[in-house]
Amino acid sequence: MRDGGKVKPLEQFLPYGGEDEYLRLYQGAPEDSLRGDASTQYLVNPTSAEAIHAERPDARIIAVLRHPTDRAYSAYVHARARGEDACDRFELAISECESGNRSLAFATNYLAEGEYARHLEVYRQLFGENMLVILFDDLIAEPQAVFDRVTSFLEIEQRELPVATASHKNASIELGNPLARAFRMTAKRLRRFAPSLFELAVFRRPYELVLSKLGRKPEQMSGAMRAQLDSFYAPHIDQLGALLGRNLSGWRR
Repeated sequence: MRDGGKVKPLEQFLPYGGEDEYLRLYQGAPEDSLRGDASTQYLVNPTSAEAIHAERPDARIIAVLRHPTDRAYSAYVHARARGEDACDRFELAISECESGNRSLAFATNYLAEGEYARHLEVYRQLFGENMLVILFDDLIAEPQAVFDRVTSFLEIEQRELPVATASHKNASIELGNPLARAFRMTAKRLRRFAPSLFELAVFRRPYELVLSKLGRKPEQMSGAMRAQLDSFYAPHIDQLGALLGRNLSGWRR
């Protein structure tokens, strides 16, 4: 996998260890069940599509796209919480993206990561019709309709979604203290091995309470910065609309 200007072994990217440890996560799944994985970086990492295709050319790809301006700021806040971006202002981080200083950065080249059409084209060339693109807006507005599209795409049984009771799983909290970031990352790694426990209120609420005490909610993106990014992404939104055959005028703000 490519990380900046270097190509690194897969085990350096996986939080579980090497490939064998990763594959063991699926051992308990029934033989006839579908197996899936998700990452915000699979779409934008230049080697991911070919790596996936090399292992499973029959894989079915589902991409969920958020408005690129909102996605860029959300990614910045997430990187700050993880201690992966030294810029204490979003404007400074975007300036570095514009200057080309982050052209090879992993997960912090916020501008380029929102150029969805060119990233999707790589997958479309490799996987053809085995790719489904969903807009985050549709997922929020009509979850059942989107879920039906997904089950149809995967050729599995359709069913009604339960009444939504889940809380926001990725609430934006900026953690400046290294100990606070370490606490969050440790909890996230534990969650990978016992995800059902973290869905229980008895575990989830204390975790969220500690985070709220250790961190702070980030400031909202300025109107000027939003207008700048909306202008930058306008032609890319048009390209995406053409690729998907869909009117995305609602994204042209």
